[in-house]
Amino acid sequence: MRIEGYEAGPLAAGEAMLSRPGFWAHHLLGICGDWRGAERPGPESFGGDGADVDALADTLLDLG
Repeated sequence: MRIEGYEAGPLAAGEAMLSRPGFWAHHLLGICGDWRGAERPGPESFGGDGADVDALADTLLDLG
């Protein structure tokens, strides 16, 4: 669902996403930053499952 007035931007109402499996792992991985050669943490580092994180990413990145 797009938020009125932001049709051209990436903003959408997403409160329902907070309870989806993999949400917090996906979010925290996104803000991890540059590890500069160190091994980057995976979803399991944040209590997530890789398949859940991938499925959520597909949903979040779907602009349809």
